[in-house]
Amino acid sequence: MIKTTWKTEYKGHVIELVNRPWLERLIVDGKEVARASGATWEPRSFQATIPDGNGSMKVDANTRFSKSPRGLRFTVSVDGKEIYSEVKWPVRWYVALAAMGVFLVSVVARLLDL
Repeated sequence: MIKTTWKTEYKGHVIELVNRPWLERLIVDGKEVARASGATWEPRSFQATIPDGNGSMKVDANTRFSKSPRGLRFTVSVDGKEIYSEVKWPVRWYVALAAMGVFLVSVVARLLDL
């Protein structure tokens, strides 16, 4: 399956977002804590609580379409402080663009043969 993954570490905890076609999953320390279905470009927000010594920390993870740079932006905040933000262009988007390019080249080639 074609998927895009963002991964960061904070105070020994691994926070990961897996974006698959029509599904996003937030994984903290190897356990799925939230999931949302729907189109990739829809904005989403996930919340989780992770242990920190005697207390706990609140994790907020968000995804949204970014216009500059273009792609899908994943942002993680812990207790209100942003710790990670990155924009990626999901691999499956490249596949769709490549297929469209091949289609356009074939159409132009057929028109030139007329």
